[in-house]
Amino acid sequence: MKICLIINPKAGPSTFKKQLKKAEDYLLNLGCEVKRLETTGPGDAIRLAQQAAEEKFDTAVAIGGDGTVNEVCNGLVGTDTALGVLPAGTANVFAAEMGIPIWNPLNPDAVVKAASIIATGQRRKIDLGRLQLDDGTSRYFLMWCGVGLDAAISQSKKTNNKPRPLGYASWIISGLITIYEFLGTPAILTTDNGPIRKRLIVAVVSNGQLYGRVWRLAPHAKMDDGLLDVAVMTGHRWPSVVKHLLGVTFRRHVKDPDFFLYKTSKLALSSKTPLPVHVDAETIGTTPVEVEVVPSSLNVVIPTNAPANLFEQKGTPDYEEAPTS
Repeated sequence: MKICLIINPKAGPSTFKKQLKKAEDYLLNLGCEVKRLETTGPGDAIRLAQQAAEEKFDTAVAIGGDGTVNEVCNGLVGTDTALGVLPAGTANVFAAEMGIPIWNPLNPDAVVKAASIIATGQRRKIDLGRLQLDDGTSRYFLMWCGVGLDAAISQSKKTNNKPRPLGYASWIISGLITIYEFLGTPAILTTDNGPIRKRLIVAVVSNGQLYGRVWRLAPHAKMDDGLLDVAVMTGHRWPSVVKHLLGVTFRRHVKDPDFFLYKTSKLALSSKTPLPVHVDAETIGTTPVEVEVVPSSLNVVIPTNAPANLFEQKGTPDYEEAPTS
């Protein structure tokens, strides 16, 4: 097996990097051919993933956080090279969704365990989402794109265009500050079934079920059903935000009359005033935005015991175990 490691050198402390060397040695001892590449700036992982696909690597492994994983996906879409993940960032929502071990100081062996999934896991085809902005910007997303409050919170964590260290504490602090300044905004969402008018706080277009590694925002989403799940929270100012946050935390949100969930293959969203937009937690622009599903466009390597309720399809040849050599 040919494996290309695409590493964000800024992700993970020195302890993680020591474990990463052990993971690399583990793959080499299995007889895998391993190439190691490091990113040097934003967008670099896209180019390196494209290079890995052109060189016919079986798997390109994203080693970093959600942003690195997103970039590698954008480089691999439509190719035979599969995405693997060795989580090194803060959130790592795709890893949490699939049951890929996530490193922390109390679980130092997680990196080697994740490497074993790269070598022996199951290979599947999944959908991606793709968004298009008015300025021509286009981007694929693996887990979700968000419009409104959550994108504003992501945007608020940038100073001088340099990302601050991410973490749940920073999400909370940035969120509290942003909530006081954020109003619900009249918006029009057009799904497969036509236009919908709402006073929007946030809309999240999901490919998977988890959001932020904590909340199961779209509990019935499938990653291979050719559809996206659009969660819409409506209301006005911080009381509505608090209500929605409590509802999602305690998994009561689907019964909230101000929460709406739609399945659609495409979405167009415009708002009275421009709202920020993010993909996989990276801000990218503002509304209006168009989103569509791109079915079966990415190969992934995931645990053999990944949750079955994340998938519609079962038992096809695409899901054979990955080769070990």
